[in-house]
Amino acid sequence: MTTEAAKDHSDADCFLCVFLSHGDDGIVYGSDGDYDEKELFDLFRGDRCPSLVGKPKIFIVQACRGSKFEEGVSLVEVDAASTQNIYEVEEGTKPTIPSGADFLISYSTSEGYFSHRDTCLGSWFIQDLVTVMKEYGSSTEFTTLLTYVNSLVAKRAVERCLQKELVGKKQMPCFLSMLTKQLIFTPKRSNIK
Repeated sequence: MTTEAAKDHSDADCFLCVFLSHGDDGIVYGSDGDYDEKELFDLFRGDRCPSLVGKPKIFIVQACRGSKFEEGVSLVEVDAASTQNIYEVEEGTKPTIPSGADFLISYSTSEGYFSHRDTCLGSWFIQDLVTVMKEYGSSTEFTTLLTYVNSLVAKRAVERCLQKELVGKKQMPCFLSMLTKQLIFTPKRSNIK
């Protein structure tokens, strides 16, 4: 990863890194050792990777973040009028941005929890992410897509398993966004005439 962070990304629109591995809270397991997520992400901060300043840095982490299992609970109806909050912020001059700006980290599961994987079809999170990206990836803002993925994964439950106590267990993906602009993956226009 340090090699990738040291590269010149001036011609890139964004940086995307996907971890498909095992892990624990704050750690991704690699074939050559265990890696602290924060240390990996920090390699791409603006003060360490200047060619990505002002560009989205996206990390997708498909790995367990602990050993707890998510339980299902009954859904309660909520009055829509009580959930509408409006935030108003005055726009000011922004001569600089924080070196930690424009990161988006999407996790297959919440902190401390197990991430489910179908032995034939693969991880629930990656299956639903691929489906959503194929359908809406070039027309819909990315955090909206991730929210939709969260919804799809949340509706799943372990249906069959050798360990009977895992039947019915759930999973809840989450993401952390420090983006300063909306992100839409529009197709690049070709310069060929």
